[in-house]
Amino acid sequence: MPEIDRLVVRFSSLGDVVLAGAVTTAFGDRTGFLTLPRYAELAGRLNGVTRVYTPGEALPPVPVFDLHNSLRSRRLTLGMQVRRVERQDIRRRLHVAFKAGPADRVVDRYARTARVPPAPAPWLLPAERGDVLLLAPGAAHATKRWPYWRALASAWSGPVRALGGPGDEAAVASIGGVCERGFGQTLDAMNGGCVLVAGDTGLLHLGAALGLPVVGIFGPTTSADGFWCHAGQVVEAPLSCRPCSRFGGAVCPVGDHACMRDLSIDHVIAAIHRALA
Repeated sequence: MPEIDRLVVRFSSLGDVVLAGAVTTAFGDRTGFLTLPRYAELAGRLNGVTRVYTPGEALPPVPVFDLHNSLRSRRLTLGMQVRRVERQDIRRRLHVAFKAGPADRVVDRYARTARVPPAPAPWLLPAERGDVLLLAPGAAHATKRWPYWRALASAWSGPVRALGGPGDEAAVASIGGVCERGFGQTLDAMNGGCVLVAGDTGLLHLGAALGLPVVGIFGPTTSADGFWCHAGQVVEAPLSCRPCSRFGGAVCPVGDHACMRDLSIDHVIAAIHRALA
């Protein structure tokens, strides 16, 4: 008899793997998770996950819920009993190009695929709460980088801790932090936090999955794009050019980066206080 009753598939990226926790938590124990090796540690910590698989391992003959729906996931689950997520790529592209209605929330699409209601966070062992303001200033795409992180850290009256992973070294160092090595260290670093402030990145979802209040700073993307699903606060500017991208980009298409530049420290501090309340 297989050691799991079902298999969830999501290869990447960080935020998508974390959001799959809404399904694994709803399923409960005896849930398997197929993902890339770099996310195996994190996937194994999601509520309900009993066993983590990586590409190349033999998969047990159980029902599969493919939350990635890529050529790779189709190939690896060929011949198995599979339900695949609706990607809604066209709706997402139309939302950017013509400001049409956004795609459905990611957790809702995942839940429809799995035929379970999306479980509310926390989806991981909850973080220990404290009085430290957690800041995650990094972002893979330049247009997602808010320019005032250092000033926010200086203006906050309480303790501050910067978080980040590979590629975030300069941003984290600018506010006196050191990047963690591995998800285990990042999860440990979030202990003692009161609120996490982050851009539209995987660390935003990771903090919410730990049950922390979160403040999301959105620029080229919007909180309506499908990834925001948390009981937190959003800071974003009502500009007609938004969203200009599905994931962010290297440069602002209109040249002024007003979506980030116009979000003041006062806007973010006010959102932090609302999250604390």
